[in-house]
Amino acid sequence: MIENQKQANASSSDEIDLIELLAKVTLGIKNNFRSLVLAFVIGSLLGLAFYQFVPKVYESNMIIQSDILTESYGERIAESMDLLIREQNFEILGSRMGISLEKAASINKIKIESVKQKQTNTTEKENNTFFITVRTTDNTLLPDLQNGLINYLRNNEFVKVRVRQRQDYYKAMIEKVGQEISSLDSLKKRLFTGKPIYSNSAEMMLVDPTNIYSKIIELNKEQINYKNGLELVNSIQLVEGFTIYKKPVSPKLSISLTAGASIGVFFVLTLIAIKGLRKIVELSEEKLGKN
Repeated sequence: MIENQKQANASSSDEIDLIELLAKVTLGIKNNFRSLVLAFVIGSLLGLAFYQFVPKVYESNMIIQSDILTESYGERIAESMDLLIREQNFEILGSRMGISLEKAASINKIKIESVKQKQTNTTEKENNTFFITVRTTDNTLLPDLQNGLINYLRNNEFVKVRVRQRQDYYKAMIEKVGQEISSLDSLKKRLFTGKPIYSNSAEMMLVDPTNIYSKIIELNKEQINYKNGLELVNSIQLVEGFTIYKKPVSPKLSISLTAGASIGVFFVLTLIAIKGLRKIVELSEEKLGKN
């Protein structure tokens, strides 16, 4: 019974201490309300000044497609360019992108991401679609940067060798199919004129003209596909270029104002807490002195 009464008294004492603490905190805020409001206003103004004077950063995306450039190679290129940016080696970066040193210095980040897509055609080739994200403080450089990036990727030694190999392949196949078409056309003309297909009558055999016509059509389609492939052999195809946006991605006005006001209020609250701790220390020292 006595123990229960002691526990009740202790609980009541804790509740009173907590109420007293909350009362002191509320009283401290009330006494420093003007300081808190002033800190809020000053912090907000500082946040606004930060937003106005800090260089604006713009972001834009470019989409390219390639069936030669691999995902891992694209990542290596992005890492190389990002390293140049972090080292502030804008001279080399500018020469690679074909832009001036001043414009290269305004680039904050270049990121290359790959998404594989499978073409729904007869050859069933796998294409890599690359999303290139750029952050810069000068969005007027985006058209030049777009051309520079495409030229840089196309002039890469790995890509150039693969492109040359494909050009040779397509040219050889176009020539070979052309020879087959010429041969079948010659055969078709001989059939129309009633001339023997073979030089010796003993070698003559029956030939269905419809098979010849269908084969010629087939070969013509195949040759057109090879010619189309030769035209698109450049390997880096632009799907969508950079768009120049007027709205920056950073700094954001709402975040700048919130951060400035929060820092101002936190500074005043810290001062109030320090004053409170000093008073507690002084009271403790007085109690110890009396004892």
